[in-house]
Amino acid sequence: MSTAMADATTPLIANCWYVAAWSHEVSREMLSRSLLGRQLVLYRRIDGTAVALADRCPHRAMPLSMGCLEGDEVRCGYHGLRFDAEGLCTDAPPVPKPPRAMRVASFPLVEKGPLLWIWPGDPALADPAAVPECGWLEDAAFTYASGSMTIAANYVALQENLLDLTHFTFLHPGNLGTPEYASAPYRVTSDSRTVTVVRTVPECGLPAMYEATGLGSKRISRCTTSQFLSPALHAAHVLLTDLAPDPGERATYTVHITHFVTPCDQDNTHYFFTAARDYALGDEKATETMRRNTLKAFVEDKVALEAIADLQKREGDLSEMSMQSDQAGVTMRRILLAMADAEAVARFTPDGDRPGGA
Repeated sequence: MSTAMADATTPLIANCWYVAAWSHEVSREMLSRSLLGRQLVLYRRIDGTAVALADRCPHRAMPLSMGCLEGDEVRCGYHGLRFDAEGLCTDAPPVPKPPRAMRVASFPLVEKGPLLWIWPGDPALADPAAVPECGWLEDAAFTYASGSMTIAANYVALQENLLDLTHFTFLHPGNLGTPEYASAPYRVTSDSRTVTVVRTVPECGLPAMYEATGLGSKRISRCTTSQFLSPALHAAHVLLTDLAPDPGERATYTVHITHFVTPCDQDNTHYFFTAARDYALGDEKATETMRRNTLKAFVEDKVALEAIADLQKREGDLSEMSMQSDQAGVTMRRILLAMADAEAVARFTPDGDRPGGA
């Protein structure tokens, strides 16, 4: 494999299922959102089905989100052109008949659990069966906290951050990181599309993130499996083991932390996340505490990634030096570059058309 790696200049990968929004964000009120360098409008039909269209009237480029819904269709607020959920122009008041070429791009959407997934690339390649499974978000054996933010940095840096768990000790001390974590043994495996890191801390204190286990000051072991699964998805699975469980008490606790990564454009990234646990299921206070601690850690990541991106832009220098501990991130970045190169012809063109699309 080439030594070249993806960076902030690498073209975005369109042929992938990305999270467009939380399901609860999309309603009969139109939502305008930048996804992979394209402004889209999201809304629901009367029957509740979600729709995604380019947020741009093809007549004079007025954002359709500034218009209104009429049934299942969008009326442009500038000259009154109306478009159905497939992007076809159904009414053009200034002329007797809507021009056949007057249409906007529509995008495949799949709603699964709390998430709306979008395929921004060639619609002919959009397989709904390939939408990622995150069963713990719909499993009664788990409850989860969630959140989202936008990071002013390229998504490649965020994906590498999620594989680089050595930073826990220094960027998230006490909350996610413990002193032993940075030097704990790990194993990296990969194939042509995915990267997995398994890191085990044989004995450590309990990070604040997991205080709802009730383990307090007890010593635990901690095994984290971190997986880069696609340009849009990173999943971490944490197993906490009480090294001296009290009689009749459980010994293990499981947490699934899922990161949904969607580029706004080359320089900004939508970041959706969930933290699902199999303990303290009915404890809303525990859920709020986990949400707060998760958000605290990810805001720290945001600050770091934005500072790096800002410095690189100001100095115009993307050069970096890697260490052996960067194996997982370097491998992932090579995969992203190969994926971007392979689909160069499927990128959005400047006038907004897509190969295979409307």
